Amino acid sequence: MKKFHLPLTTAISAAILACTGCGNARDKEWQTSDNTRICTDQSGKRVPDDQCYSHSGPGVSPFLWYYIARGGYVPYYGHPVTGGAYRPAAPPESYHSAPAAAPAGAITRGGFGSIGEGGHGGGGE
Repeated sequence: MKKFHLPLTTAISAAILACTGCGNARDKEWQTSDNTRICTDQSGKRVPDDQCYSHSGPGVSPFLWYYIARGGYVPYYGHPVTGGAYRPAAPPESYHSAPAAAPAGAITRGGFGSIGEGGHGGGGE
């Protein structure tokens, strides 16, 4: 019977988990399966959609809708938006609002078990 050293296994696991997301910008976003719109602030970072809805009156809003085509990446709140545009490529009504967190079944990028279940490690029913 072979033995393995638990402290070594634990140390390796901890090192891998500590580096989840090292150098990968995609760890802070998820891939959408539909045309999606998200609300951004003036610096181009994602904010909750209610910011765009609550400032829809006259005058210049400090918040803007950002449109991402199906297959694009939606950042989590506070992260910069990329890969889309402030003008929709398709009719605006064809875009859906993004959920606050990655929905179950979304194609997420990240560490162990980060697919679906909001990207929190998923599964185990």
